[in-house]
Amino acid sequence: MRAATALADITPHGTFYMEGYANDVRRQPALGVHDAPCAVLLLLEVGEVRVLFVSLDVCIVSAEGSRLLREGLAACLGLPEENIVISAIHSHSCPNGFEGEGGIVGVHSHGYVEMASGRVIEVATGLEGALVEVTPELASLHVRGWYSNRNDRERPFDDSVHVLRLRAEDGTVAGAMLNFNCHATVVGPFNRYLTTDVMGGVRARVADWVGCVPYTFTGASADLGNRQFRRGNDFAELERVSCGIASAIMEGAEFAPVELVEPGISSFSRRVSYNNEDYFDQYRAQLADVTAVLADHETGFDERKLADTERQLLETQLSIHDVDFTIEMRTIDFGGVVFVTFPGELASDLGVRVKEAFGDRVAIVIGYANDYQGYFVPEGDFGGTSYESYVTKMPRGGIERVLDEYEESL
Repeated sequence: MRAATALADITPHGTFYMEGYANDVRRQPALGVHDAPCAVLLLLEVGEVRVLFVSLDVCIVSAEGSRLLREGLAACLGLPEENIVISAIHSHSCPNGFEGEGGIVGVHSHGYVEMASGRVIEVATGLEGALVEVTPELASLHVRGWYSNRNDRERPFDDSVHVLRLRAEDGTVAGAMLNFNCHATVVGPFNRYLTTDVMGGVRARVADWVGCVPYTFTGASADLGNRQFRRGNDFAELERVSCGIASAIMEGAEFAPVELVEPGISSFSRRVSYNNEDYFDQYRAQLADVTAVLADHETGFDERKLADTERQLLETQLSIHDVDFTIEMRTIDFGGVVFVTFPGELASDLGVRVKEAFGDRVAIVIGYANDYQGYFVPEGDFGGTSYESYVTKMPRGGIERVLDEYEESL
């Protein structure tokens, strides 16, 4: 097995806007850069098959928004596009553009996608020459006390953490992966300084310990967050949370050898199409409720933050008459570890279900990957306190039917 990793600086210059929150403050240009964004590239070669993982420090990445990058990477590395995974760390304070037509800010960072894609592709040209023989090691652990189900702190959630380390023969680390499941949203909706937030913060703090900057991603974390544990929403709190999660990972990790074989790669897709007007009365009722929450001066900060985003998305729902999109999941089976990509924000319970489809094997969900189709919520979570169920494009019970078909395809 061989591996190589590389970093691309994708810091914007000039005027840019940040994706993640829909409010008047965020429709103004960003004021500057608090911590610089990057792209992490990890190329794995096992047998005759190569797979490229790319993590972008952006909020979301759609198939449309990443088309230029995907095509360029496939061409320069001679890879089929199905062997390329492009995922977003989901910071709500990174430059926009990669979301394509799916953004909620309404203004665009002109030229950012082209600039960032060019830098990533340029760095990718050196990956083949950097490939070295490696031995894979995996640490799997659980982290608690920093994040949870954001709708109910007592509810079970996927608290698993995985660190894959690829050691070269000389003892150096030629590449790594880091997965933990949490919304990357410590810094609040009125921040105007670019930050990679929790994902980037933890990544930076474990890099020396791992041996390189790891390809970092969240999994099924649609309903996971740290709001029940936060003591604020500024950069000081981001520092506290990032250091706390990183410390828990480094203290709890125990690496053991893992066998990775030539991967089998398969794709599963399901088209979702329906008349959205059938749900207009429901959207109007929800919009009336959320407007009342926003009008209440005693509404707390986090509740107001979610309510404001919910209002914007519900208004968008009322402008859509027909819903037609495709869910595409990709399974990359390395034997000892299986990766499953998902094109959006999958609820934690549903992510656990995907993992359980592989029995006792180590299965890891890569969320926000290759496309973005919004929230996907379990049937039992519709209504009540589940903000996510108010803004999903999938009808009640729809995602369960999709996952039934996915499991049957395995």
